[in-house]
Amino acid sequence: VGAMKNLENLKISGHRGLVGTLPPSLFELINLEFLYVNGNSLIGSVSENIGQLTKLMDFRINDNSFNGTIPDAIKLCQELEILDFSHNDLSGTLPSGLFELSTLQYFYMRANSLTGSISEDIGQLTKLNHLWVDENKFNGTIPNSIGLCQDLEKLHLQESGLHGTLPDGLYDLMNLQDLYLDRNDFSGTISERIGDMTGLLDLRLYENRFSGALPSTPGFCEDLEILLIENTNITGTLPQEVCALTAKNLFSIEYAALRADCYSGDVNVAPFIECDCCDTCCDHVTHECHNMIT
Repeated sequence: VGAMKNLENLKISGHRGLVGTLPPSLFELINLEFLYVNGNSLIGSVSENIGQLTKLMDFRINDNSFNGTIPDAIKLCQELEILDFSHNDLSGTLPSGLFELSTLQYFYMRANSLTGSISEDIGQLTKLNHLWVDENKFNGTIPNSIGLCQDLEKLHLQESGLHGTLPDGLYDLMNLQDLYLDRNDFSGTISERIGDMTGLLDLRLYENRFSGALPSTPGFCEDLEILLIENTNITGTLPQEVCALTAKNLFSIEYAALRADCYSGDVNVAPFIECDCCDTCCDHVTHECHNMIT
């Protein structure tokens, strides 16, 4: 394959019978702009020689069985806009070179075994539109610099091993549509600034250690369709401003759109949350959920 020096597009996808490693000659195709080898059964690591493909704009190896670490030499691919390494067996930390890809718009690393923290340098990726790094083994917190990624529309951090409180910078993402923080170890309260994120369509906070009352300001997110806050320590009464959204959006889809800990299977124990408008109420102790729409 290395003989095709003028090749710009190489797309070999969806062939589960395709096995083996990426040949060294692949990285001699210095004019490649699009490289898709996703949806195969490839193994091995991604070579540091990836840095030779300096014209690469779209690189997808997702849905294979690649292992090893992400090469720091990826930083030399300064034209990259789309990077999809999802659904592999990659390990190690996110290399610092990743955060030098200033043209990156779509960054997918979900469902690997990545560790370490998400660097504050994430704020250098100001053109990011999608950031999906869920289903990994990170530790640490969400960096405050995430607020510098003003074009971000979809932020998927669910089941990623993160903890701590939500940084103030998160609430600067006014173009964000999907915010998935579920199944982590986040704590603290939900800031009233959540209402600054007026573009939100889908907010998932469930299975964390958030506490306190939910502020009324999500009611400012007039297009909000999904709000899931069950299996947390959020208490009090669901604000009427949030309930007002149910008439417009939250009951407009088949999916259970408004879930909270508003049910108790023990008559002697009050539910964590009082909610007159939830379509699904869950028991904070047993995690049993009940559809409340009759």
